Order: sequence, then structure tokens, then C-alpha cells
Amino acid sequence: MKSLNLKLSIMAGLLGGVVGQYLFPSASVYAQAERSAPKTVEAGNFRLINQAGHLAGSMTINANGDGVITMFDANGKAIFTTEEKPIVKPAAAR
Repeated sequence: MKSLNLKLSIMAGLLGGVVGQYLFPSASVYAQAERSAPKTVEAGNFRLINQAGHLAGSMTINANGDGVITMFDANGKAIFTTEEKPIVKPAAAR
């Protein structure tokens, strides 16, 4: 009885493998070519976020259409800006 079960199991496996190819045909898959990094990135606002998730700097466009760069300290206070009245503070020695 055990040899009959073994033979039936082998035949069922072979039959399932052959029939499965016709019931569920597979499509060929090709690897995609690697994309290179873009040479130009365009946006209206860039934000620099530190590891703690706080805003450390930004590059924006003001109402006049001029580019503005602003840097912030750990408390979120602006320490440098290129707006009309620039804020420039010396770096603290550590």
C-alpha cells in the first residue's frame, strides 16, 4: 500500500508540474536599466531637516521672486538669512 501511495504522489506531482505550466503561464521578466540621478532639480522650496526632525535651513522664493536662504538654530530661531536685512551671527565656540 505504501508503494502505491508513493507512486501516486510522484505521478500527481509530475502531472501538476506539467499541467500548471499551461494553466498558469508565466511571462518573461527583464531587469530595468539603472536610472541616473537628474542633473537639475526644480522646486519652489527646499527644506533642510536635521536628525531630530527640526528645520535647520530653507531655500525659498520671496514675493519679489528673489531667492532667500535662511538657517535656523536648534530652537527654531533664524540665525542667518539673505532677506533684505540679513541676520548674521557668529558661530559659538564649543
